[in-house]
Amino acid sequence: MRPAAREHSDGTYQVALSDLVRRVHVVALAVGLPALVVMFLVLGPRDPMVRWGYPPIVVLLATYAWVLLRRPARAVTFSRLTLVALEAVWVAGIAVRVGTADDVDATWLSLFPTYFMVVVLFLVLGFLFFGSRGALANAAGLTVGVVAAGVVALLVTDGGEPYVLPLVRFGVALAILAVFLHVLARAQGRLALAMLAAQRAAEEALQMRDMAYLDALTGIANRRRLVEELSHQSTRTGPAHPVAVVYFDLDRFKQVNDRLGHAVGDEVLCRVATLAASLVRRDDVVGRLGGEEFVVVAPGSSYESGLGLAERLRAALPAEVGPDLGVSVTASFGVTMLQPGETASSVLDRVDGLMYEAKAAGRDRVTGAAS
Repeated sequence: MRPAAREHSDGTYQVALSDLVRRVHVVALAVGLPALVVMFLVLGPRDPMVRWGYPPIVVLLATYAWVLLRRPARAVTFSRLTLVALEAVWVAGIAVRVGTADDVDATWLSLFPTYFMVVVLFLVLGFLFFGSRGALANAAGLTVGVVAAGVVALLVTDGGEPYVLPLVRFGVALAILAVFLHVLARAQGRLALAMLAAQRAAEEALQMRDMAYLDALTGIANRRRLVEELSHQSTRTGPAHPVAVVYFDLDRFKQVNDRLGHAVGDEVLCRVATLAASLVRRDDVVGRLGGEEFVVVAPGSSYESGLGLAERLRAALPAEVGPDLGVSVTASFGVTMLQPGETASSVLDRVDGLMYEAKAAGRDRVTGAAS
């Protein structure tokens, strides 16, 4: 499944959570939630922050996992809300831990590496869940919150003043990291936009190719594609590489249009094209010359193989195409072999003549000549 993507006003490129990303998050939560429960059981009895702070975090993360799995359309919004909520709880936890510490030195050391590393992780996650400007705003709020809450807590705690400057330095480091990630995100956004533009150009090129080589009604090859294939195969054909050409025209097709309307007639043509495409080999080219005329170019097929293909098509048409439409569909076939250096118009004229011989002989039959 391709991830949904959109361009933001700041020139960045935001990719919504794909199935793979959501499942990675769920796996991470499946590992992280039991770890939080274990920490709660081990540390909760002697740590008030763990005892009162971890249960709501566990509930929030469990809800987040449920949203990722059951409400994927809301995954991005809930990811952002969850991140902001966890940041607020985490910053408040740092402030409370420092502000209520009996031994500020030991408490300060206990913040490393887990508490401050998680702050860095929150900042990085912001650039995954938000657009570039939103992530920068989130990083600014997180940095200011950590520094302001920490400084206030340190100033009201005996012996906390010496740690104010290191905390401010940590805030500066967070700000530098946020700016770096912002620049990286914008560069990645421009790259993503360039890739999107290239993808769109490739899709447009494919559409233009389809318009040039595919029949608009049936989706099989059109006259141009058939002519090019015949011209190409005429340079390769020979005893080691025979090329059979099967030409067929639906019998009394005008009566279908006159009696049942062009919509039914178009449906018949589409069904004939689908049936023919299902009966040919992968390297064969089946196309519509126009009207109710179809051609199969079969590289590597002998004259006998071409006759066999025509017979299979002739036998399948009445049963596979028309019964539920109230139409009896048959066709007359001509089969021949492409000659070395022969032009497309020459072989088409020849096999068209063989097809008309089949019509003159009573229709719904195959007429062939190897050359």
